[in-house]
Amino acid sequence: MQALHFGAGNIGRGFIGRVLSNSGFNLIFSDINQNIINSINHYKKYKIKLISDNFKKNIYIKNITAVHFSDPKISNIISNVDLITTAVGPNALDKVAMSLLEGIILKIRCNSIKPLNIIACENKIRASSYLKKSILNKIPIKYHNYIDTYIGFVDCSIDTIIPTCSSSEEKNNLSLIAEKFQEWIVDKNQFKGKIPEIIDMKVSDNLISFIDRKFLTLNTGHAIAAYLGSIKNYTNIYETISNSTIENIVKNAMNESGIVLIKRYKFNKKDHISYINKIFNRFKNPIFSDRIERIGRNPIQKLSQDERLIRPFLGAIQYNFPYFNLVRGIAAALHYKNKNDIESIKLSSLIKNIGIEKTLVKVTNLDMKRKEINIIIKEYNSILKSF
Repeated sequence: MQALHFGAGNIGRGFIGRVLSNSGFNLIFSDINQNIINSINHYKKYKIKLISDNFKKNIYIKNITAVHFSDPKISNIISNVDLITTAVGPNALDKVAMSLLEGIILKIRCNSIKPLNIIACENKIRASSYLKKSILNKIPIKYHNYIDTYIGFVDCSIDTIIPTCSSSEEKNNLSLIAEKFQEWIVDKNQFKGKIPEIIDMKVSDNLISFIDRKFLTLNTGHAIAAYLGSIKNYTNIYETISNSTIENIVKNAMNESGIVLIKRYKFNKKDHISYINKIFNRFKNPIFSDRIERIGRNPIQKLSQDERLIRPFLGAIQYNFPYFNLVRGIAAALHYKNKNDIESIKLSSLIKNIGIEKTLVKVTNLDMKRKEINIIIKEYNSILKSF
């Protein structure tokens, strides 16, 4: 079995690549970073230091190769592999779609009827379905039936923390420190052909509940911590959570999101509170602390209506649940400033040019007449002085 993985960053190497390699796949990475491509092809291996409480173990991912994203050979690879995965970031999915489109057309022209499954492992709800839609919008209609028959776009939920700091023990700079905990849940109804045997990958026919559980717990808490930490000029999540005021806001926001999830999906309350505590304790582990710059990037995306800040907020409104700490996270996100982040620059520019109210409505798509708009604006105007 052969797999192609787009994105040779931390999640790509430290999670997806690790799982696929350990599951017996011949693994090919694709990335836009030529230095990473060169290192993979030269060393053909890298080390991962797995860590959890009272646990440390070095493992080696071997017999790997890599191809640049723009290499003409990639279409031929796409047309022949059994599985394709991605960890490129949601904003890069349309570019991946163009590459996949060319490979799928080549596969069709070769009269291949071997099923191909594609799993987009992104912090985006139903990212694989988005990828399919993007491809179908670009590819000639005459190929749609083939795609529906032989190409599976499998949505998933992934959960792990891999810090941006890497081990300096290996000269090839591919080595990583990774959390032992990992969760990869996929929609079993979207596969074409036989479901591949992948170690620790769980199949589910109720994926959306797992997606929301992770997305509106880990990602919601992570984002709020990052935006509050940015206000205090902290650099990482561990430093941020060490501030007791921020710690309380983040934990309470996760609980506010949590009661929405418990209501919506009939989760066991005790089990879900335990899940929240487990996620929060991972934030407090200095080994897995991530940079605020990475967690907070693309604030406009994170403020959209179907994302990690606004969705739980709207859920709390729907069920008449408290949302004060979620509002503080939203307000902090509107203050996020990073001169290296295009969306941060755009957000600041919008607020300056059209004001906070119109900017909030524009990026969140909330109704301007909602009373909650004024609640967010009030918190936006006061949060810089509140802690």
